[in-house]
Amino acid sequence: MLEEAVKKMLDGISVDSFKIYAKKISKGRSEREVNLEIYLQKDKEEDSLLYIKAFNGLKPHYKPWVEFFNINNHLTLKGETVEYFDSILEGNLLNFFSRIIVPGGKIYIEYYQDEETLYGLSCGFPPVVSRLGYKLFALGFTWFKDWYFPEGWMEGGAKLQGEKPLDGEAKNRHIRNIHDEISLFLEKDQTDNKTFVARAVKRAREIITKLGVQKIVS
Repeated sequence: MLEEAVKKMLDGISVDSFKIYAKKISKGRSEREVNLEIYLQKDKEEDSLLYIKAFNGLKPHYKPWVEFFNINNHLTLKGETVEYFDSILEGNLLNFFSRIIVPGGKIYIEYYQDEETLYGLSCGFPPVVSRLGYKLFALGFTWFKDWYFPEGWMEGGAKLQGEKPLDGEAKNRHIRNIHDEISLFLEKDQTDNKTFVARAVKRAREIITKLGVQKIVS
């Protein structure tokens, strides 16, 4: 499925008056890994949007994963200023790739230019209540890791990892951990009037409410 998604990106996906497509695809560090240079196009004008590295997995030990990095948050096309984070462009790309990530598969997203996510994770908020983490949770990712200090020199900047549960047992475990993390977060004094804090608290309460009515997977 990941291979099909890569081919689809060559043709591109339409988002409103824009087209998101892979201008160049190159081989990665192994035959199962590819690099995609993703561009945003409007009419005949285009600019680099981000890079994607995709690994197709290796059964039975390694699940597929996708990484978004070198994200260009501010673009100008045809006189129109476009911002990527928290936009319909981001939403469509995340939806597109999350659909083809199998249980146990992962997504990594560089966030150092994402002001709201950077603020929340820097303050120690649970990843799931960050702007980006909340989006990934809504797409079926239930385990998170904040790579705020990459180990080595090839991992790039700070990134958030989301992983889909391998099975029902894993999902139950992840959901319980999320519930506990958010409960502790909400018990703290959240009187800071900063917009980012207020949004994180709102997301936390929404998740708690959702988990309260969610049927546990058997």
